[in-house]
Amino acid sequence: MVLAATLVFGYWLLKLTEWLFPGWPEIVRLALPTEISFAAAIAFVVWRGNSGWRESLAIKALDRRSIPPLLLVLVGSVTVFSELYVVIQRLAPVPEAYAEFLRGLLDTGSLETIVLAVILAPLLEEALFRGAILQGLSRTRGPRSASTWTAIFFTVFHIYNPWQLLPTFFLGLVLAWLVLTTGSLWASIAVHGLFNAVSLLLIRLPAEDISPSQWAVPWVVSAIVLALLAGSLALLVGMAWIERQTGGGPFAESETDASGSPPPGTSYLPDTSS
Repeated sequence: MVLAATLVFGYWLLKLTEWLFPGWPEIVRLALPTEISFAAAIAFVVWRGNSGWRESLAIKALDRRSIPPLLLVLVGSVTVFSELYVVIQRLAPVPEAYAEFLRGLLDTGSLETIVLAVILAPLLEEALFRGAILQGLSRTRGPRSASTWTAIFFTVFHIYNPWQLLPTFFLGLVLAWLVLTTGSLWASIAVHGLFNAVSLLLIRLPAEDISPSQWAVPWVVSAIVLALLAGSLALLVGMAWIERQTGGGPFAESETDASGSPPPGTSYLPDTSS
């Protein structure tokens, strides 16, 4: 219900913004209404909750020991995401008109794009999906189900680019795992923000177009496979490192009954009081 209301509110706010401020940069007119609707949804969920905003959003200081493995998770996520995106684009090419729209939308050198993509979007998206929604679902459905559903919700809100849906779902699972395992929303905010920053940098790099015939060349296929393997290895090593530091968090502690549901009254949330 909250997500549906967020979508409707964001849509009408977008229309109002386009009408009132037609001269604003396109990225601002499209992104700002979405972020405002996210902020309203976060405030509503926290207001309706029985716990304070820190517990509702998993606001807890991030252990400094988690920084090195988080960087590995970041490298792995960027590599796997980008390579999956390349493969999907080759299997289902992006129409040139839509590709041009996306390139025009992401003016990677503008201050507006950097602020929205690297700071505002990671803060509000993580507070909504891996904060308010994930924490609430974790109490009732357990960590695995909650992670899957929040990844699905996260993907739905990025449907404007269908070619990124599968990689976005994958990223949503990783970010949910990070928050529940470390007990801190700052883990996903940091990875999400740096992920977007690296993605903007990669977009700015000059790239040679590979013709369809070249994709059959063994070295091209081998390079993609090796990149996916290297990225997956970095991601798994980083996650295993964090798991050793935290003991696995709620994923190691959760117990389910025969139906797969958590026992009544079981809480899977890490302690966020500190």
